[in-house]
Amino acid sequence: MVDLAKSKRLEPTASKMYQAGLSIDAVAKELGITYRTARKAIRGSGVILRDPSARLRGRTRPDKRKRSST
Repeated sequence: MVDLAKSKRLEPTASKMYQAGLSIDAVAKELGITYRTARKAIRGSGVILRDPSARLRGRTRPDKRKRSST
């Protein structure tokens, strides 16, 4: 079970780190806590979590692009 007091205590720090661009995993590692506790702390402060797949939208791998026949 997630330690509610710990996630509440870490809300300001975790949310600032996340909003500065760190991933939830990076926040957890930096603070020495689990991913779940970091995520709870970030969400508990009212921050909307980024869509993890959004960074890949609209991108294609160069080796997967269709070649045009000439």
